[in-house]
Amino acid sequence: MSKKKDILDAALKLFTENGARATSTKSIASEAETSEALIFKHFGTKEKLLEEIIKQGYQEATRLISNYLNNENGLEYILKIVEVPRILVDSHPDFWRMQHKIIALNLISQKYHDTFMKPCYEKLIVIFSKLKYENPTLEAELLLIYIDGMWKHFASQQLDSTTETALTKLVQQKYKTAQF
Repeated sequence: MSKKKDILDAALKLFTENGARATSTKSIASEAETSEALIFKHFGTKEKLLEEIIKQGYQEATRLISNYLNNENGLEYILKIVEVPRILVDSHPDFWRMQHKIIALNLISQKYHDTFMKPCYEKLIVIFSKLKYENPTLEAELLLIYIDGMWKHFASQQLDSTTETALTKLVQQKYKTAQF
């Protein structure tokens, strides 16, 4: 295992536990069993280290979701995208817990998240238009608000798995039933 990866793993662990602002490079170095100098050599600053974690997390999420939603269109896409919050959080729980803690106050985190969600938003508008929804843009916005809220609830472990599953199935059923 490389020291750079050790640093990234240690930083993610500590950022998740304590938040990015409360985590020092000294504590990251200690957790990674390396020196602060090596952190600065690889990343320059703690902020750049955090950005690298965010960038890698969203790259992984993009690969995962692209494969999951690959050839889906219409109602199938809607039904599958409702499952995305659970899939993301299950695939990389520490990253999404960290994101949940920092996204409201971290512009870099917000930027990566917005960039990640934009293609879904655009595709949903097209799908809701084809399905003849009265206001496809608002419908897409509403569904993405649900998705955004659900990954945050899943990441913060506010819901038990039975409730998570029931909510996902309820939203899917609403879209299945809404078909003309």
